[in-house]
Amino acid sequence: MAPSIPVLPLLDVHREVLEFRIRGTWQRFHVADADALAAALANAVASPRWDPDARALVVRIPKAGCATGQARIFSLSEFSRTLPNVTLVG
Repeated sequence: MAPSIPVLPLLDVHREVLEFRIRGTWQRFHVADADALAAALANAVASPRWDPDARALVVRIPKAGCATGQARIFSLSEFSRTLPNVTLVG
């Protein structure tokens, strides 16, 4: 099991795309609930962490009586690196 990695995510809420760098390489993902992720990131009590085994971003949000906050887990889908086959007509 790989340890989680702290990341600084860039979120495009309108396109539902999340990006961050790991070991010098940009990773790009689709997030199903971008609005909820944006709210969690805005209220985070610690740096978000990438869990490569679960393909999930873990964001800790405030929780009464818990100094470390409550974990919110957002599953991410990686974009395909292959380009679609396109034929231009005209």
